[in-house]
Amino acid sequence: MLAPNFELCSPLSYWSRSPDGEGGVKPITANTLSLQTASHNYAWDQLAGYVASVQKQFFSQGLESGDVLLVVTAHSSFECLMVYLAALESGIIVAFVPALPHTELVKRSAILSNSACFVCPSIEEHSIALPNTLVIDFSEPIDMNKPRYGEFCSSNIASLIFTSGSTGDPKAVAHTAQSHLASARGLKNEFGFDHTSTWLLSLPLFHVSGLAIVWRWLLSGCCLRLKQGKGLALDGVTHTSMVPTQLLRVLEENKNIELERVLLGGAIIPHQLASLAKERGVDTWAGYGLTEMASTVTAKRVDENDTTGKVLPHRQLKVQDQRIFVRGDTLAAGYWRKGKLYPLLLIDGWFDTKDLGQWCNDELVILGRADNQFISGGENVHCEEIERVLLKHPRVQQAFIVPVADRVFGHRPVAALSLDGTELSASFELELNTLCQSHLQGFKCPIAYHTIPAQLLGQGIKVSRAQLRDWLLRTRQ
Repeated sequence: MLAPNFELCSPLSYWSRSPDGEGGVKPITANTLSLQTASHNYAWDQLAGYVASVQKQFFSQGLESGDVLLVVTAHSSFECLMVYLAALESGIIVAFVPALPHTELVKRSAILSNSACFVCPSIEEHSIALPNTLVIDFSEPIDMNKPRYGEFCSSNIASLIFTSGSTGDPKAVAHTAQSHLASARGLKNEFGFDHTSTWLLSLPLFHVSGLAIVWRWLLSGCCLRLKQGKGLALDGVTHTSMVPTQLLRVLEENKNIELERVLLGGAIIPHQLASLAKERGVDTWAGYGLTEMASTVTAKRVDENDTTGKVLPHRQLKVQDQRIFVRGDTLAAGYWRKGKLYPLLLIDGWFDTKDLGQWCNDELVILGRADNQFISGGENVHCEEIERVLLKHPRVQQAFIVPVADRVFGHRPVAALSLDGTELSASFELELNTLCQSHLQGFKCPIAYHTIPAQLLGQGIKVSRAQLRDWLLRTRQ
């Protein structure tokens, strides 16, 4: 597929090259296992046939190089993956979005000014009606004796991924193939994967962390396993990325785990989770990243220090007045809006992440989001600082702090928790108070505790702080 030396190499001829483009050793052949789904295994040449078939159907339905295709996907699927690879080969720009309410899909479509849409077959039952929706037949690959090469160029826009929009309207972040490949290459040696590995696509394609797994697959020539259903089939899987709640479910549900290494991100990592993973033989890594940097920026093996590691190759990071700035080969080309690419707002070439951090022995410590900071009694308070303390309790699985107005202090912290089945009783709250008082100044200790409702926990791989704040404020009225 795409050559790891960042040069053009069609998906139709990937297997003829070394996975690292080095040394003349070519362990990948036309029939090397490339992709595993719940029902089928696919070699590289079979995938190339499906990619060529989808390309042909793109052209027959009027799509051209430079067009934007909105792809609605529930998580990841064979169909959406083939659509993405065919789009890359054809110079078509793909924007992945989840199965949002119709009004939200219309909003994102207006931001994109997309030419067409594709809805993953597994979610058509939701009756998502969008204009110019493509009909693609995935039943027959094209005979590879007559391949159809496209208009792939590594400097083309290769993806549009929406930011969460937690502080405003969502933005479509545009990345080239070069930035995605730079991201994958920078992690490859540190995280230890190659063409013999099997990566589980455990995160959705509409998150940059999920799409990054696809590019690690394309770079290394490893085998990609698609997630099927609600569970995570891990037999034979060696590497994956997860959020902490996913790993916890894996450890609870699987007695025998072959998994070698897990990259965790998207939330604070509870120490007890890392210890449990170590007991089960899983090498757990912490990472810090963002959509504008094509996923992971720093990474390290989890230890007793609450750091996210050193900066990976092809990235640069600096901390100025506790503000984190980034730049490098993985930085996005800009934001896509109404058919045009607008450059990122940079300060002397650096992108302001709006995250706060500091260095500890050349490793990055994340203090929190600038917009998650509030003032209580004239002091700056980071929500994440309090959350880290609450996560020290073995029964707390997720913790979020919401500042609520207070006439004396200005704001006070209120905790919203996801527990392991424990009832939020008065005695348990006393335990939490004792824990907080032993680690925090008095004005940082939560004044109340609430259990996060199931509907907010089940809306994606991350809990929306904005929705959580709205729910909590309504609850306390």
